[in-house]
Amino acid sequence: MKKRILQTTACYRRTALTVAVMAALTAISAHARSSSGPDLDGDGIPNIIDPDVDNDGLPNGRDSNVDGGVSRSGRLKGRYVGDRLNNDAPAETDIDGDGLLDDSAAERDIDGDGKTDDSAAETDLDGDGKADDSAAETDIDGDNKADDSASETDLDGDEKADDSSAETDIDADGKADDSAAETDIDGDGKDDDAADETDIDGDDTDDDAADETDIDGDGKDDDAADETDIDGDGKDDDAPDETDIDGDGLDNANDDDVDGDDNVGAADDDEDGDGKADDDDQDGIADTDDDDDDDDDDDDDDVTPPTPPVVPAP
Repeated sequence: MKKRILQTTACYRRTALTVAVMAALTAISAHARSSSGPDLDGDGIPNIIDPDVDNDGLPNGRDSNVDGGVSRSGRLKGRYVGDRLNNDAPAETDIDGDGLLDDSAAERDIDGDGKTDDSAAETDLDGDGKADDSAAETDIDGDNKADDSASETDLDGDEKADDSSAETDIDADGKADDSAAETDIDGDGKDDDAADETDIDGDDTDDDAADETDIDGDGKDDDAADETDIDGDGKDDDAPDETDIDGDGLDNANDDDVDGDDNVGAADDDEDGDGKADDDDQDGIADTDDDDDDDDDDDDDDVTPPTPPVVPAP
């Protein structure tokens, strides 16, 4: 009986060991698959995790051509490997040579510098030597679409449309678009409140256009009640120091369309775009329903007085 128990125990142990070994082999195989891919310089490190893809001695983040150069060591020492396309070349669609197109959803580190594209520490997405918030940087994600082009709908290449409510950092500079510290939402080198900044969120729709309903690209309609900073300059629209609510370069006092909704005069029942109907005399009655919206005790000229009753002739 005792012998049978020992045999059974040994059998269980062998089975457990076999299961453990198979699990380990499966894990190793999965890791190998996840780490596999192009290996430009033949150093055994796939490009997707190689800090120096072409082994030219320049880290990817400081290399103007990440996937092309003279290998400095290994079996390819002294030989030119890769392409001859600089990172900002129109024909360069896979900067780090990892097999993932730069504008694909799976590409999370366009220039292969080890910094994810949505990291605050990543200041040059495409590794072209131009800071993403520099005026000289006209194609932040290196997808060969100019940032101010109508066809560029995803400035930072994170697969979130610039006008999507899910996109909270259009230029991927680590500053939320609705943050007071974010003074250049689309990263074009122009301050959001500058007179020459006519497209704050970089969606190729002028801020004063009739079809621009979300000037700062924060996913909130400009006339929504919860949109408290239409131009995304960090100043509440009702703050005393907010002198240009729609960020069109015109002071509110001199702006016929204060909130930039393309409605002017009597057609605009919410002039400041705070989502609340205007109430000039602050009597709790919206101007559109107030016979005396200036509180002067006289009926307003724009309100038709009631028709007097017809009195029959004697």
